Amino acid sequence: MSKNKLIVKNTIFLATRTVISILISLYTTRVVLYQLGTNDYGLFNVIYGVVALTVFLSAAMNESVQRYISLDLGRGDIQAVRNTIKNSLCIYLFLSLSFTFVLFSLNNYVITSLINIPHSSIIVAKKVYGIAVLSIFISIIQTPFNAIVIAHERMSFYAYMSIFDVSSKLLIAFSLSIVTHDKVLFYSLFLLFSSVITFIIYTVFCFFSFKDNFKNGFLSISVMKNIASFSFWNIFGNFAYVCRTQGINIAINIFFSTATNAAYAISTSVLNAMTSLTQSLALAIRPQIFKSYANQSDSNRYKMLIFFGSKYTFSLLFLLSFPIILLTEQVLSIWLVNVPFCAVIFVRIILSVALVDSLSSSIIAGIQASGRIKVYQLVVGFMVFMSLPLTYFSYKLNYPPYSAFVILFIISIINLNLRIFFLKKATGFTFKDYYSLVILPCMCSVILVIATNYVLLNFFKYDSILNTFVSITLHYIVTFFVLCITVPSKEERQFVLNYMLRKFK
Repeated sequence: MSKNKLIVKNTIFLATRTVISILISLYTTRVVLYQLGTNDYGLFNVIYGVVALTVFLSAAMNESVQRYISLDLGRGDIQAVRNTIKNSLCIYLFLSLSFTFVLFSLNNYVITSLINIPHSSIIVAKKVYGIAVLSIFISIIQTPFNAIVIAHERMSFYAYMSIFDVSSKLLIAFSLSIVTHDKVLFYSLFLLFSSVITFIIYTVFCFFSFKDNFKNGFLSISVMKNIASFSFWNIFGNFAYVCRTQGINIAINIFFSTATNAAYAISTSVLNAMTSLTQSLALAIRPQIFKSYANQSDSNRYKMLIFFGSKYTFSLLFLLSFPIILLTEQVLSIWLVNVPFCAVIFVRIILSVALVDSLSSSIIAGIQASGRIKVYQLVVGFMVFMSLPLTYFSYKLNYPPYSAFVILFIISIINLNLRIFFLKKATGFTFKDYYSLVILPCMCSVILVIATNYVLLNFFKYDSILNTFVSITLHYIVTFFVLCITVPSKEERQFVLNYMLRKFK
């Protein structure tokens, strides 16, 4: 199978998985919010948010292991693949045990001092915290197996497991109806059980599907050092992102209430649903960027994939999110019935932030492929981290809850340009190339979509679910056609046309 066909195939698998996952996840959020109530739902999210501060570790290591395995596969060096896997498994096991010990040790401090929890809920909160720590432990030790699957581009299995994961969470949400007390505690236990099952399936699949990757690997100080060095700077960058996401969650809890945390959780649920589909494209392209970089004769393809990934990741997210941004109030009312305070404006601004960040997905992969990430992570990570103290001071000055997202939007624009700069230093790309081939067609499409859709607003009433559904569908259709006209280059349109003609002959 050709490389381009593999990308298309994997994107289709991941996109299908994501559409199903979005629908299930959104409905699951509605059920869980109803079953737990606003306060318990906010309590659950703030506790898991604190514990998830350690998720930056697994995310960073995942990217590192993916990179090394993909580069080794691109060079055709199977022994290097074996060594990378064996050494990464050892590193993961050690770090997961260490972090679990530290988190358990901080139980009392986190619950009684760090976050704002009603006194009557402290006992339950401590139990939920302990369960959350165990869930994070499972997540960390599963990460190398995720990396193995993605590096080998077995996206069909990845897609099936994602559907299994969200389906199990929906089943868990429905099961809460039979629980008569401490629903947030039982919800946490059920999620832990689901995580254990997922981990077992991933482990068995990898050992049986990639047997050769686990044979005759050698423990090596130099390999561990390379992985650890690359991972360290990834950890720094990912830690900054976790501070941004979960730190703001904690700041909202300190200055406002668990009800506002619920609104924040709703906005992140919408964000995750929207971005998960665009990440399907980014995930399908990412291993190919690494392999193209490793193969020195494939440098033109490496550059093409970065430009392609940026442009179409943004376009796909814009297609999905703009009608939601336009009709946020109506959509949330249908979805949740009782919409938490601030949820509407949270959703609108956080999706705008995601649109800016979506342009960076392929740029980040391109920089990581080069291995020159130390200064990049220091600069960009620092800018990302600064959103947290800026948010804290804005709340101290009595600015509204959504001010955090305005800060995020500004910093995201700054970081996009910083990433282009570091890509230029690592690969020879130019700002002119990126802005003319990616930014310009994307911005033209945004302007035209906004203009055409705002005209349509005057022709619809949103007084019923049916009318709202019809209008949203029409907004999606208009947005799709405008993007098809403005985003693709002449060569890309010709490629798609020729591909369609071959398929229908």
